[in-house]
Amino acid sequence: MNDLALLVLVPLFFAISFVYSSVGFGGGSSYTAILILAGISIFSVPPISLVLNVIVSCMAFLSYIKAQYFSPKLSLPFLSSIPFAFYTGQMILPQKTIIIIFIITLFAASAALLTSKRATKNQQESETKRSTNLNYIKMAIIGIPIGALLGSVAGLVGIGGGIWLSPLLILTGLANPKQSAATASLFILTNSISGFAAHSISKPLDLYFLLPLACVVLAGGIIGSRLGAFRFDHDKIRMIIGAIVAVAAINLTIKLLA
Repeated sequence: MNDLALLVLVPLFFAISFVYSSVGFGGGSSYTAILILAGISIFSVPPISLVLNVIVSCMAFLSYIKAQYFSPKLSLPFLSSIPFAFYTGQMILPQKTIIIIFIITLFAASAALLTSKRATKNQQESETKRSTNLNYIKMAIIGIPIGALLGSVAGLVGIGGGIWLSPLLILTGLANPKQSAATASLFILTNSISGFAAHSISKPLDLYFLLPLACVVLAGGIIGSRLGAFRFDHDKIRMIIGAIVAVAAINLTIKLLA
């Protein structure tokens, strides 16, 4: 990767981290897609994306804790994902197979994001009350298998998985948009750490390439997450991310078929 390409990616990754962190995401799906489109080997991409994910999701998680949207009862059952993200992160599949799986997961994430429309104020209050009243046993029954499934896919393609979890929480009425952002940020943070530990065993980490990107996503994550936790309308941003993810999936499909 030459310096000119890096100069293009630095502002692009800042924008991604800013937008994604505002709704509790790390941006790993877009980092991965862009790096693959830029010609980086699929085997070198996951460690880079996961480190960037850790940085941004950590900033988002801290902002949503400060804004008092984090619920341990809602979030902790989904962390069954951690060992599964580690296990599948160690798997080495053919490059074409990994890209196909990644494209499918991008289209699925885009569909989920674009269909998770904002509820009315009364609906949001009802959802918040319902999620608060769920006891821990019910949350465990719901969260543990979902966490395991999403963690498995996240570890395999080298992202955090919150981009699927957040719209799922909203669509099922388990959380309102900002509660789902808080849960997704923790989900992404823990899965990204677990996935990085697995991927780093067998895949190289290019520090020369990673360090400037890490600096810009840190800045983007700090600014975006604070605005998202305290100011932004999550629904509009989620629609934008859904569109970005769809475009990335289409471009990867074109590249794969070319």
